[in-house]
Amino acid sequence: MATIKKQKKQSWQERMGPMAAIAMVVILCMGIVVVWMATATGPTDSNVRRSNNINTEKLQVPQNAASFSQQVNSMQQMNKKLKPASENEITFELANLNGEEGTTGKIVIQLRPDWAPLGAERFKELTKAEFWKECRFFRVVPNFIVQFGIHGDPKVQAEWRGKSLKDDTVKKTNARGTVTFATSGPNTRTTQIFINTKEKGNAFLDTQGFSPIGEVISGMEYVDQIYDGYKEKPNQGKIQNKGNAYLEKEFPQLSYVKAIDTGMARLPSEDITATV
Repeated sequence: MATIKKQKKQSWQERMGPMAAIAMVVILCMGIVVVWMATATGPTDSNVRRSNNINTEKLQVPQNAASFSQQVNSMQQMNKKLKPASENEITFELANLNGEEGTTGKIVIQLRPDWAPLGAERFKELTKAEFWKECRFFRVVPNFIVQFGIHGDPKVQAEWRGKSLKDDTVKKTNARGTVTFATSGPNTRTTQIFINTKEKGNAFLDTQGFSPIGEVISGMEYVDQIYDGYKEKPNQGKIQNKGNAYLEKEFPQLSYVKAIDTGMARLPSEDITATV
């Protein structure tokens, strides 16, 4: 009977041979070296990503972006309010435009002391005293001028009577939109002002000593809407004696200065009949 001899189990070294065994040992050693180098040479790519995430989080805008934007806008508006306006730039809100109650518009007058230093300074002085508020445009001649500057309170107006200014040298022509003091002769400027409205200007006034002190830089379209239905009918003597009580009764559609917007400090609050 044939017998089957049980073969002796060979070790893996015997099956692979000596050279293969050596190669396997070398591969294992190289693997160990690679692992050691990876842990000893600094952060891995995942660590870099994690580090970048930390830095990014420091720069992230808050999740509520709308709220953040509102806070920024609020701070910007506050800065605008705190920033004082130029003393040479004054905003008038006009009312009763076209003779219609409730119709308003804003104009911006830029004073030019380099044109007329005395006149510009007087205008600022009157502005600080809030003199212009409620002043009616009592003389409106189409394609020529609109005139105002007699206070609605006769007592206030009387305070300025006799406070005449010396004339400034005429350095600027009376172009459309320029702002000029009215006079009743040489060195008689007090409180009355006119704005030139003629498209080609009123250059003939230059030789008569009318020196522009500034100009309307915004809102000239509202100057053109100042009510002109009464022309020159309001009596200046009666305005000075009776004030707005006279004008409101006899000429209710007159346009007027409703409010003044300026960064100037306020002062306490004059005039003779002045014409162009």
